[in-house]
Amino acid sequence: MGRELEDFEDFDLETFELPPEFYHSTQRGDESPKPERFGIDLSTPPLSSIALIASRENETDMSAWHIIRKDEKHGNGFYVNVPNATFDVILTAGHNLVEKEEQYCSNIRILNDPLTGSDIAVTPEMIRVCQRYFEDPDELNAIYDYGVILLKRDRKFRIRGFGFNLMLGITPLPGENTDFAEDEEKDLLHERDVYVSGYTPADLPTDNPPRRSEGKCIRTNVHQLQYKADTVQGMSGGPVWIGFRGVETVVAIHNYGAANDGQGNRGSRLNLNVWRNIFEWVGVGWHGKSLHFRGPPTYTTHLYLPQTYDRNSAISNEGKVRIGKPGPVETLFDIVPVAAKPKAKEVDASYGFLLRPNAGSLSAKSPLNWVRWSPKRNTVSLTRFFDARCEVRIPQLIVQPGKPFAIQAQDDDSWKQVRMDMKRPNMEDLKLLGDDPQSYEDTSEISFVPLTKDKLFELK
Repeated sequence: MGRELEDFEDFDLETFELPPEFYHSTQRGDESPKPERFGIDLSTPPLSSIALIASRENETDMSAWHIIRKDEKHGNGFYVNVPNATFDVILTAGHNLVEKEEQYCSNIRILNDPLTGSDIAVTPEMIRVCQRYFEDPDELNAIYDYGVILLKRDRKFRIRGFGFNLMLGITPLPGENTDFAEDEEKDLLHERDVYVSGYTPADLPTDNPPRRSEGKCIRTNVHQLQYKADTVQGMSGGPVWIGFRGVETVVAIHNYGAANDGQGNRGSRLNLNVWRNIFEWVGVGWHGKSLHFRGPPTYTTHLYLPQTYDRNSAISNEGKVRIGKPGPVETLFDIVPVAAKPKAKEVDASYGFLLRPNAGSLSAKSPLNWVRWSPKRNTVSLTRFFDARCEVRIPQLIVQPGKPFAIQAQDDDSWKQVRMDMKRPNMEDLKLLGDDPQSYEDTSEISFVPLTKDKLFELK
């Protein structure tokens, strides 16, 4: 006992090194722990996972007899916190909702709803399914095997469910296409421990928390994750999730077992395309909008960003304040939720600005250009690599849509507010703008200042 006390007295916290055998299972080599990546391992929120049951018609041809036997199929779903939604949003596998081509299952019920304590009947108007799977519900379309159930509830009694973060749904770009040396080169989910939760028919009634298994994510691609977490029949539609930034964060929808021996169970990855479908179904986000600064009423001032740029050329990808009377508006954005914690309210969610090509709406071939907000550099720029610097808060816009608002970006442990000015251009040059409505002046007066009550921006 005395020897143990002596060792403790000689203990130096500043020089102490944790032995490798005590490293977190996802820590590689001798790298230092990164809380945002390792997160925490918490139990699944009991109000997030639900059990589904539906009638299914099995047709059997017996010579002259045509028998239709009513069976029940079981599945899972889970609540997810989609900010600013007017519905409670339940994600699930598409095959839990679709019976055959362009036909929903009948008599779908949510068992023992966590808010009401009773079953909820799910009608077709409450269902949305990825169109590719709805038209051809086959395992060959496994990556499109997802859908939602939308529950209209009083916002005071919302079940927010799992958190999400788009950063976990985007595969890394090839090394040559990253914008900065510090950009990640590996998928954040590869070789990481993931959890799969859900009920099986044997677990009914759902009085207890869902079962949970854990295993490595052994394969990642744009549309699908494969993982060694054990699953059994009936768990389809359950959440695949991790601890990220200290909270339970969903990354995929479990929908199939392993295709071959040695491979992992499979889930549809919650990537940008999936989230954009969900946001469209729920009706959240803003599309095709320009960002205007509320400067002098004589002029129109908005954020301009170049449509194309080359990191090896002299053309900068940094944004400018464009001034005109009114001047051309060439920079339009889609503004969508990119992160929300399980219990976070609308004003605390993060949003991303996604540049729209000049030709119009985004297509599958359009390069994705995110707006990156950099308080340390006092710059707003474009990037093809989504990371935490692409996340901003726009609380006033959430509370009062259509009203002026502030944009807040995180700067280490504090938050800064985006500001634009037009003090540098020569006033004589600005007066000439009235002679040509398509003429303009650009200035680089973009800065990040401590939070104020100023509401400096509008969407048009």
